[in-house]
Amino acid sequence: MLRKPTLTNRFRRREWLRRFDRIVGDLNILLLMFAIGLATLDLTFVVTQRVIDRLPQVTRVVDVGQPAASARLTAAQSNLP
Repeated sequence: MLRKPTLTNRFRRREWLRRFDRIVGDLNILLLMFAIGLATLDLTFVVTQRVIDRLPQVTRVVDVGQPAASARLTAAQSNLP
């Protein structure tokens, strides 16, 4: 004896598809927010790279208070008789 799908099975299937559609719709919104965030981050990176490229070169100056200990020792050894 073959059973026809009852109305309750059709109703359950339709309800399941409705819930699935709602979940997928919410997931699309979440993915859209991630895409917008990544695009903003990429744009920020491009802008900062262009700003850095236009800045003048920086000359680095290092202030050394005292010469290294090994330099003092070699100078002292050269003065020995």
